Amino acid sequence: MPPVRVGVSTVLMNDKGEVLVGKRIGSHGANTWQFPGGHIDHGEGIAECAVREMKEETDLDVEFKGIFAITNDVFVEEKKHYITLFSLCALKDPNAVPVLMEPHKCEGWFWKSWEDVMKIYDAAASGASAERLFLPIENLVKQTRNIHDLLPSKGEVRMIPRS
Repeated sequence: MPPVRVGVSTVLMNDKGEVLVGKRIGSHGANTWQFPGGHIDHGEGIAECAVREMKEETDLDVEFKGIFAITNDVFVEEKKHYITLFSLCALKDPNAVPVLMEPHKCEGWFWKSWEDVMKIYDAAASGASAERLFLPIENLVKQTRNIHDLLPSKGEVRMIPRS
């Protein structure tokens, strides 16, 4: 059996409360909507991973705010298993624009309301659409249909140690 890996999925909200999502290509979860993120590298902290992945994928400089949810994600067909840590980050420059840095992994970055994310989930669940969310986000939605319930009103989460 392959080992369980740890990934960080980073939620970035703009001043309208929209979240940054991209459509995956070329790996497990292809053609699903995802937040920026990836694997924690050996010796890397959670905050460092969230900030690094955001920069590598979108060229955005962000500040890590904390972890707000954890999911257990088993990709049965791909024989992959992840524990996903959902982090919240904030833009250092509110006027910065995401850039597609890895076109072989993602079709593009888009701002969507959480309601739009829920519409993708509901349409896929009912069979009305082939569009889907990446499994960790589906599992996050199963924890709560309103991401704002997981985030304090000011968009801050409790800081966790950097170790």
